Amino acid sequence: MKICILSNSHPTCEVRLYYKLGKSLAKIGEVHLICACGVCNSLVNPYQDVTEADSKWGILFQLYKKAKKIHPDIVICVEPLTLLVGLALKKKIKCKVIFDIHEFYPDAFAEKFPHPFKWLMKNIYLGLERSLQRKVDGTIAVNEQILQQLGTEPKRGEIAVIPNYPVKNIWDDNCEIPMELSNICAMNFDLIYIGGLTPDRGIYKMLKCINILKDEFHQLKVLIVGKFKKAVVEKKFNAMLTDYNLTAFVYYHDWISPEKIGLLLKRSKFGLWLFNPQNHRLSQAIPLKVLEYFAAGLPVVSTRTPLMFDLIEKNHLGYCCEYRSSSIAEAISRLLKLDEEKYQEMSKSCMDFVENKYNWESVEPELLDLIQHISSK
Repeated sequence: MKICILSNSHPTCEVRLYYKLGKSLAKIGEVHLICACGVCNSLVNPYQDVTEADSKWGILFQLYKKAKKIHPDIVICVEPLTLLVGLALKKKIKCKVIFDIHEFYPDAFAEKFPHPFKWLMKNIYLGLERSLQRKVDGTIAVNEQILQQLGTEPKRGEIAVIPNYPVKNIWDDNCEIPMELSNICAMNFDLIYIGGLTPDRGIYKMLKCINILKDEFHQLKVLIVGKFKKAVVEKKFNAMLTDYNLTAFVYYHDWISPEKIGLLLKRSKFGLWLFNPQNHRLSQAIPLKVLEYFAAGLPVVSTRTPLMFDLIEKNHLGYCCEYRSSSIAEAISRLLKLDEEKYQEMSKSCMDFVENKYNWESVEPELLDLIQHISSK
């Protein structure tokens, strides 16, 4: 069985695509990841290839061209746009198409527009997404809320909820330290944040709470890793670093290859996951990043919502706080004041939490069953 995984936005080394879908499906077939960027690998299954186009539509055409040459039995599409490619391949070579949906795409799309137009743009996008999803042979969703948004529900052999849990021991590999990370990897950090750098992800509140903490924790070191989506946000971020005199406390690095993230987590004590609870998309589901923090043994400070409270505080894996700088600073301070024995105990609980339940290996059989069932139809 030949399987193609197509993405127009993720790299071929992306953790979900390569380490989860790719490596799991390589147990039952020949897997080809074709993406817009990343590394190429023509020797080991799962194989990796990248497109040679720059434009959005050029990338889609290249995905179609490369996948058609492989002539797969199953095509897994990772974004709504790649569904256009998958459905075109289905018509041409009679392959089966599966939609792997791991984000609230309509909500993310609507966030690009001014408030009066958000509802309209979300519903236009959602209508198109539902129309495409009805034409596929199978659907994989990372949570039930995404399926509810699509207006569907789990159905054996066709539609499955397969959470995006971390792979066991994924951060245990001793990968080579790239030159651009050599200085950071020579340091240890009290706090780390990895993710998008936007106001709704609390980037400004993060700096304000560090400004509060620096007077009590004079040696505080915070690592912030991610991409700015807007230049105006990056400009304000840099201005706040200067205004609050935080350059000795905050270290910033832009996007890094997903398989290198473990290098930074191993050098950090606690993870940060902040978000505006009014943002529907960010507050609906368990964030993968929090589980990845846990897998590396990092207790977490997060915005308090019923979901995050049940995940973090009920399991004694960190603290939740209100979406205010003072409350965030108070929660971080409680963690920083833990003695070594208490910290090690909480750190071990974080790793055990992922090891015993919230790991990819626990849901992999459902993925393999779904693929084999669809391929046999």
